[in-house]
Amino acid sequence: MSAFDVLVDAVLPDMKATLAKLIEILGARGVRYVIGGANALALYVKPRMTVDIDAFVDPDRKDDLDRLLAERFELVHIGRFHSKFKDGEVEIDIRYAGARTEDFALANSRDAVILGTRVKAASPEALLWLYLVSDKEQNFVDALELIRALPGLDLALVRREVERHDPALLANLEAMLERASEPPSSYDASREGGR
Repeated sequence: MSAFDVLVDAVLPDMKATLAKLIEILGARGVRYVIGGANALALYVKPRMTVDIDAFVDPDRKDDLDRLLAERFELVHIGRFHSKFKDGEVEIDIRYAGARTEDFALANSRDAVILGTRVKAASPEALLWLYLVSDKEQNFVDALELIRALPGLDLALVRREVERHDPALLANLEAMLERASEPPSSYDASREGGR
């Protein structure tokens, strides 16, 4: 049992069944997807607890999938690019791919087992790029941990994709890489100073 499995069992055990049900629905309909967020991150670094499942899916069958998921889960919100559902305490974020980062994540998925379910998971390079476009502080912290934990991370690939599709992010990538090369701050220092 992985550290992430132990953490989820202790805090939110229903997440396992929810993930399995979501993957079964996506698989039965032949929907291309990739699991991202903290669930995928736990494949590469020390896990952190999450209360949601993030899935990036092919937008071709959005309306059908939104309808189907609303039949199987509690509907929270249906949007153009992001729909949200709940299964008990577990939140399910469905992000319909279309942005270059999401398309890259779909195209570079990896076979993995998360919480006992075989899934398509985001590669570490895809996670890094997804975190790079995010303005959430936690995603910045996750990106730093990913860079520090994986010396084999293909940074040249990420840099090439960012340069080709979103060159305005290059400065952010370089700043992130520089920050990751510094020793991690202590917990107390991070609480005082943020980034």
